[in-house]
Amino acid sequence: TEDMIEGIVPDDLIGTMYRNGPGKFGAGEERVQHVLDSDGLVLSVDFGKQDAASNNRRTFTFRSRFVETEGFKAERDANAFVYRGTFGTAPRAFFDKTTGDGLNADPKEVSLASRVAGNALRTNIKNTANTQVIAFGGKVLALFEAGLPHELDPVTLDTIGEYDMGGTLGDSKRLPVRLSADIPEEFQPDLIGGSAHTAHPNVCPNNGNLVGWSWSQVVDDKSLEVTFTEWDSDDFSSVASTTHRIAGCELAPHDMCLTENCIMLKVNSLTMNTASFITGLKGPAASLAMDGQAPVEVHVFPRPTAENKFEPYSVSVPACFSIHFSHGYEDKETGHLVSFFSGWPPSDSKDFLGAWGGFAPQFEVIPPTNIWRLEIDPKTKKCIDLDIAPGASNACAEHPLVHPAFSTSPAKYVYAVGSNNVGDSTAPCGYVKLHVEDGKKEKLPIGEYNTEIDSYWFGSRYFAGEPLIVPKNKNSEGTCLTDADEREAYLLGMVQDAVKDRSFVAVFDLEKDLSEGPVAKLYLKSAVPHGLHGCFTSDDVRSSVFC
Repeated sequence: TEDMIEGIVPDDLIGTMYRNGPGKFGAGEERVQHVLDSDGLVLSVDFGKQDAASNNRRTFTFRSRFVETEGFKAERDANAFVYRGTFGTAPRAFFDKTTGDGLNADPKEVSLASRVAGNALRTNIKNTANTQVIAFGGKVLALFEAGLPHELDPVTLDTIGEYDMGGTLGDSKRLPVRLSADIPEEFQPDLIGGSAHTAHPNVCPNNGNLVGWSWSQVVDDKSLEVTFTEWDSDDFSSVASTTHRIAGCELAPHDMCLTENCIMLKVNSLTMNTASFITGLKGPAASLAMDGQAPVEVHVFPRPTAENKFEPYSVSVPACFSIHFSHGYEDKETGHLVSFFSGWPPSDSKDFLGAWGGFAPQFEVIPPTNIWRLEIDPKTKKCIDLDIAPGASNACAEHPLVHPAFSTSPAKYVYAVGSNNVGDSTAPCGYVKLHVEDGKKEKLPIGEYNTEIDSYWFGSRYFAGEPLIVPKNKNSEGTCLTDADEREAYLLGMVQDAVKDRSFVAVFDLEKDLSEGPVAKLYLKSAVPHGLHGCFTSDDVRSSVFC
């Protein structure tokens, strides 16, 4: 209704925004051990066209639905945990009659005996479908990086079922594990031999293909088998596909960086204690040991559709922990690969995302998240530079992205959800715009506010979600985009007002400074959970923009 809108929604902002994230935080009265084990809740906000029959009024419609995976339905019917989760949520043993204190309380610890008796030898992890939602090829898909995507009805958000990405993925009942890459699939035990699909594919701005990868763990040499595939937006058909091995990789990377000819995967320094997982002592994530001081490897592969083919190679990079890439490109002058990502600096931490568990994150032990710039020389296969991105000193920021037409180009601006500009680790409460190509490179002392950053802060007790960049106009001629084109877009973000217990969609016009504030706010009737990733589509889900 009109009283739920502040400001003016731009007339050319037409389409549907989808968001996905953890939404069902437990079973019965027991809360999940970690928020990332929660079942996915997909939201949609439809920005309707002007209706001549209603005096050119526009309709804005909000919907939400849980992704009804097999695990969701089984635990709903049992009113208890049935599956093991990635981050430690698991069924209790038959003799453990402990009850929870409700979904708004910290989860109760599970005794050692109950963990082992209830979960030993149970290796099938629940697909929560809670990480990303994309629109492509006429389909809307909820993604989870350790399982198959789930197809949703684009309008009602009802769950249609698992989707095998145009026939490129195997049976979801088979674990994404292979005893050996040399054993043909038909000779793998029935329990294993499957594959999982990443939650972070990307759309190439040059050919419009969806570029993603599926993976399976190879037991005999602790390697990862990855298959890169590019899909066509008309019918979701596979355009091209290639398969490679990553030696010594015990965990599938969370995100990838796409350039015109390359795919880069940055493998963080993590090792798996398989015994603690198999015996039920710990969940998969807690069985990982992180070495925050060890160098990491960046693996570079040719895209399946690359014109310039090359042999895959890896580059050793100084210690850091990468989370999400904003963009990358092949420098036309130097030939170097340049990429930008969010991540943590070297640290002595051994814990992998444990501080994000419980009822609320423990920011006092979470490192500040920075935006980094990485430069690699493909000829020497060496790291040329790894440092905080220009213009990003003391920006504690996450979920970086650029105008989608610039995702394989040297974008001038990176946008991100911001926590502060003083280098501290705090909750996200605004948005920042970073000049990563021509910004200042000097480091500011921790605690000093970076006045060069264009930012907007909603205030205390507001919590901002990942931004989406929605272009105002498409460059249909395929010409070289300009700095002006990069600003011809809107930034959309879901924000929660914890005092009023309501959420709203904030709309920024990127031809203005962020500091001027949103041009519109679309309020929901209540608050929605803090989400992860999403997309915006304006062409009947044939394709969408996302990060």
